[in-house]
Amino acid sequence: MKIALVAPLLESIPPKKYGGTEWIVYYIAHEMGKRGHNVDLYASGDSKKEKEYNLISITSKNMRTNEKVVSPELQEAMKTITLSDLAKVISGKKYDIVHNHVGWRFLLFSQFIGANVVTTHHSLFTYEAQNFAFRHYKNNFFVSISNNQRTGVEDLPFIATVYNGINESLFPFQPFVKGGHKHIAFLARMNHEKGAIEAAKTAMQTRRQLHVASKVDIVDEEYYKQFKSIIDTKYVTLLGEIGHKDRLNLLQNARCLLAPINWEEPFGLMFVEALACGTPVIAFARGASPEVIADGSVGYLVNHPDVTVRRDLIIKKEGLSGLKEAVEKIYSLSDTEYALMRKKCRQHFEKNFTSIKMVDGYEEVYNELIKKGMK
Repeated sequence: MKIALVAPLLESIPPKKYGGTEWIVYYIAHEMGKRGHNVDLYASGDSKKEKEYNLISITSKNMRTNEKVVSPELQEAMKTITLSDLAKVISGKKYDIVHNHVGWRFLLFSQFIGANVVTTHHSLFTYEAQNFAFRHYKNNFFVSISNNQRTGVEDLPFIATVYNGINESLFPFQPFVKGGHKHIAFLARMNHEKGAIEAAKTAMQTRRQLHVASKVDIVDEEYYKQFKSIIDTKYVTLLGEIGHKDRLNLLQNARCLLAPINWEEPFGLMFVEALACGTPVIAFARGASPEVIADGSVGYLVNHPDVTVRRDLIIKKEGLSGLKEAVEKIYSLSDTEYALMRKKCRQHFEKNFTSIKMVDGYEEVYNELIKKGMK
C-alpha cells in the first residue's frame, strides 16, 4: 500500500536526543518500508534518510534548531502554515493511507486530501480547543496509544488502541551484574508533569543516587530553577539532555527507573525503554502506567495522592511515602530476586512493546480502513 506519514516538525526523525513521538514515527516508516509498503515520510529536512522510505522535506531543518523560529507563538503559526502547504502536496498524490502524527491542525485540511486519514494523537485529549477540532472532523479515524488515553473522549471514532513500541536491538537487555545497578534513573522532560522534584525528594529521603537526564524547554525554566533549589547534589546528579549511547548507559546500569508522573501520561515511552534494558520501573499509578507496568513483576506502582480512585497495589502507602517504600523494596531484593525481575522486565517488553508488534497493529488498522473503503 502507499502510505504518507506526517511527522512533527519540532525535532528531526528520529530525534538527535530527546523525543518520543519522533522515534515512533521513525519506527513505523522504517518497518513499513521493510514490509514492502511504499512509504513517504513528510518531516524536517535534517531527518534521517533510509532506503525503506522516501524522505520528503517539509522544512529545511527542525524548528527547535531553527534560529529563525524561536518563540512558541511563531512556532504555532509556522506549524499551521506549513501543514496547509503540505496538504496541497498530499492531495495531489494517490495515497491509500495518510497517517497524521501532528494533532488537530492537520485535520483542518483533511477534507481536501482525498484519502483515508488516521490520526494518532500522542498527548492527552484534555484541551478544549483541540478536542473541538477533533470532534468536528469525525469523518476521520483515531488510534489511541493506550486505553486510558480515551478517557473523556470515548465518542471519538477510535478504530484501535496500538501501544507504542521500540526497536529491541537498540535497547539490548542488561542482565544483573553483582555489585552494579546502584543508581536510580530519571529520564523525562524537566517539568511538573514528569515529577522531577518528587524523584529528587525520594532519592534524598532514601539516600540513593539519582541520575537525572532531562530536556529543559523554555516554558519549564522556572520549574528547573525550583528543582535546582531543593536538590542535594550529594544524591542528585544532573546529566542534562542525553543522546542514545548515554541513554543506554543510564538505563542499563540503573537499579530502577523512577517516574513520579503528576499527569495522566498517555503512554510513557521511557517505561518501555527501561523494561527493554531489564530495568524495573517505579511509577505513580496514573494514565497508562498500569497498562504498561505489571505491578510487582516488572516494578512497582504507587497510588498518587491527588487521584481519588485507589488501586489495590503491593505498595500500600501513597505519594512520596509510597515512592520511598517502593525504592527501599527494590533495593532490598536479594540478588536472585532482582536478577529474576530484570529478566521479567525484558520478557514483558518483548511480549508487548516491540516496534514489530506496534507496526503489526498499525498495519491491521491500515488494512481495515482500506477494506471498508472509508474516505
